[in-house]
Amino acid sequence: MPLRGSKAVALIAGAAAGAILPPPLLIGDPSRLLVTFLGLAAASILPTVSLVIGSLSSSGRSVMRIEELARELSQAVRTLFLILALVAVAVVLLMLIAILPDIAWPIPLAGIEVPDAARRGVQSLALLAATAAAIHALQIPQILGRVLTIKRDIAIHEARKALAETAPSEADIRQMFPKKDGFGQNVPLDRMRP
Repeated sequence: MPLRGSKAVALIAGAAAGAILPPPLLIGDPSRLLVTFLGLAAASILPTVSLVIGSLSSSGRSVMRIEELARELSQAVRTLFLILALVAVAVVLLMLIAILPDIAWPIPLAGIEVPDAARRGVQSLALLAATAAAIHALQIPQILGRVLTIKRDIAIHEARKALAETAPSEADIRQMFPKKDGFGQNVPLDRMRP
């Protein structure tokens, strides 16, 4: 994937932001809003999965296209469940931030003390999970776009097949529109009566 490096940068930035931001920033109303938003995102995943699964049917399709469609839909379902898991992890970690005590941990070799280290660590993991969920959510439109392309190709194939089966043949057209003998024959002008 061409965005592999930028995904790593986004994940590192999410984890770093979680470690740098002061933990009281995500405690209280901001945390509740974020949990509500993540909950709504998670609630939309299961209906989407059922719609994705329901879009696979085998009426008149080639085996190759069914396999291709099944692969794309399976990828979409796996990605949606991964997003659901990441959102669940982020919500649990956000709730954990609120109940962790304010503990400072000294870093022995550096001689410094990290204020509120436990909450910062959990906050860093929560933002890492939320960032990963957002990155994976960006794949869903691409997957669904490929599914729509496959379904369009299948629909065109089925329409052409149905048209070929129901269209009258050349012999059928001749039978429906019979011609008299000599119809369309060339007649020299000198044979014509004035």
